[in-house]
Amino acid sequence: MDAGLAAVCGALAGTFATIGAAFAAGRTQLESARIAAHMEHHRQRREPRHGFYRAFIAAMEELQTAIGQRKPGPHALSDFTSAYVRECRDRASSVKAVWVDVALAGPENVSTLAEELAQSVDVISSLCADLGRIREDQERNPAGKLPQDTIALLISFEQTVQPMTENLPKFRKAARNALDDNGLSNLRTTSRRTRTRSTPLPPLVPDRDRTPVPDTRP
Repeated sequence: MDAGLAAVCGALAGTFATIGAAFAAGRTQLESARIAAHMEHHRQRREPRHGFYRAFIAAMEELQTAIGQRKPGPHALSDFTSAYVRECRDRASSVKAVWVDVALAGPENVSTLAEELAQSVDVISSLCADLGRIREDQERNPAGKLPQDTIALLISFEQTVQPMTENLPKFRKAARNALDDNGLSNLRTTSRRTRTRSTPLPPLVPDRDRTPVPDTRP
């Protein structure tokens, strides 16, 4: 190899090395910018989520307090006074007014728990109204018979309040985890999947599966 060709090859090698270094630096800067943007996005979502979660938990706790304002033990028809029913239904309406914000704010597991709690609250509000009407009818006509489904309604009320009470701590934990998550774990998983993704090679065709070429020699 003469000196001129060697010089050209050396120059090309240097150029390629410079391009490769610039490309690597560019990818590093792009990945850093992507991570920063991702973290900023999570920070911006964390702030409103905190407010939505706080309002929802406060409304749920107020409903629990309203439900507990009665004599100890299983609920009886006498508990469902007009004042008790009104207080419980007002607190239930407060929950229904804020749960949609939580459902939209996410993430999915928090939205699911909020929806389950909201459904329980809706049932409780409806049962309060039904049991309150039965109690008022009995006060107006003490000699009248209670509807056949009165006991079933009371049991249903108990069976709805109990899981709602148990699910609220689960919501608190899920909300706390969502606020602590900076999103980097999901970002690393996505990047790792992108790096390992490759186009599969076409399958090799065994010799026995190839179509034989006919011999056309005379």
